[in-house]
Amino acid sequence: MRIHYNLDLDNVTKKIKCRKCGHEICSGKENYKLHVPRAEVWPDEIKCGRRPLRNEALCCYYEYYCPGCYTMLDVEVSEQGAPPLWDIQISLGA
Repeated sequence: MRIHYNLDLDNVTKKIKCRKCGHEICSGKENYKLHVPRAEVWPDEIKCGRRPLRNEALCCYYEYYCPGCYTMLDVEVSEQGAPPLWDIQISLGA
């Protein structure tokens, strides 16, 4: 079952998997972002438009990647050092 653009939930194992390479990331009961590589990108690293300097930035971008094929899974904007947002919470029943 598709749960995100590049993520599936395996109906048999109840594991979250990458749609591109099939890498099993974690149980569907967990926040997948805790189990994948996370890159911190500051606004001043993005080269288009006007961006605040790093010491003036109130937030940064966090990019999440599949550990099997490095397909980008998600991007979120948050304050530096914030824990990953748990934006996909799946109820698997009892």
